Amino acid sequence: MKTTAIENLEAMRAFAKDFARSLKGGEIIGLVGDLGAGKTTLVQMLAAALGAKTKVHSPTFVLMRSIPVKGGKMGEIRSILHADAYRIESEKEMIDAGFWELAGKHDTVALIEWADRMPSIHRLPNYRELTIRLIKGGSREIDA
Repeated sequence: MKTTAIENLEAMRAFAKDFARSLKGGEIIGLVGDLGAGKTTLVQMLAAALGAKTKVHSPTFVLMRSIPVKGGKMGEIRSILHADAYRIESEKEMIDAGFWELAGKHDTVALIEWADRMPSIHRLPNYRELTIRLIKGGSREIDA
């Protein structure tokens, strides 16, 4: 696991662009961190780096959103599944909402905020986790 220091938004944007280049489609990316750590901001930056066609909003109250992606450099990836498990009481809520119908598809990257609330995804071979930690002074560290 590699730790990256994130001093400001530009550093987070650079991390997102670099991380996005490693994605091929079919990945399930769990985002873990305290409230305010920057999970949604990182998703927005990853979506931009992947060529999202729309502005990304947190799916906290709707559980998940599908975001279309332009082809181009990341041409294999056609959509992003942005899920937020913060408000769920059990994984069954995500399952009932159709999470597994979209996550893991070869042309989709799933980004799940509060992935620690969905323990079953941690066992999947296509699962990767990003842990974001707030550091004194407002900077962050991301373990990838």
